[in-house]
Amino acid sequence: MQHDAVTVGLGFAIGVLSGLFGVGGSSIATPLLRVTLSTPSLIALASPLPATFPTAATGLAAYSREGLVNRRAVIWSVAGGLPAVVVGALLTRWIPGHWLMVLIALAVAGVGVEMLRLNPYSAAESARRSTQWRSAPVPGLLVVAVGVGLLSGLLANGGGFLLVPAFVLLFGASMREAAATSLVCVAFLAVPGTVTHALLGHINWWLSFYLAIGVIPGTYLGARLSIWQRQVHLRRPFGAFLLLFATYFLITQILGSV
Repeated sequence: MQHDAVTVGLGFAIGVLSGLFGVGGSSIATPLLRVTLSTPSLIALASPLPATFPTAATGLAAYSREGLVNRRAVIWSVAGGLPAVVVGALLTRWIPGHWLMVLIALAVAGVGVEMLRLNPYSAAESARRSTQWRSAPVPGLLVVAVGVGLLSGLLANGGGFLLVPAFVLLFGASMREAAATSLVCVAFLAVPGTVTHALLGHINWWLSFYLAIGVIPGTYLGARLSIWQRQVHLRRPFGAFLLLFATYFLITQILGSV
């Protein structure tokens, strides 16, 4: 019973972060499950994936009325990302996972630093970036989606922690627009990984169920907080979150190789 309550609590925390920042949750959930519940590696990696779908649906319900989802970005990101996820999952047979994880941790840390360095935009610059985001170039979206999809397949997650900074830094999205759009993309990109790991027996469905119980209200709360606190600039909090997460992830990978 206590184990289940902790899992629900973890799901709630993951949901709040997902609603605020648009990450699907699996990238956060895996280390949390390993640290707090000593969940076996493959189970911790794959079991959060089914909770991605209620996360996305709940976040979309909160964000959609605000007009924050860029359907153009969703369509082309999914079109480029889905086949790349399958390829990435297949590449896990031949690519050494440990050093890839280290490189990804360093890349995420670099993105976090860049997000921290960004200053709030002027009204004119915000208007220009909004126009840029709404007409984001298809080739650029496809290139980003393929890269994110490959990494998502390799790491068994939806890729939100990579999509959000890409949407902000490369295409001019605000953090709220990037978070809302990313949640929809992540729901689609998580499908191949969920099916694959389910067939391999890597998903503990009861664990996924209890995570989802916490994720649903947590995601809605996080999304509503993001919408209500419009005056708060979320880029720097998100950058700090990425930097802390990358540092933790890097340390665990280095210690794991010792």
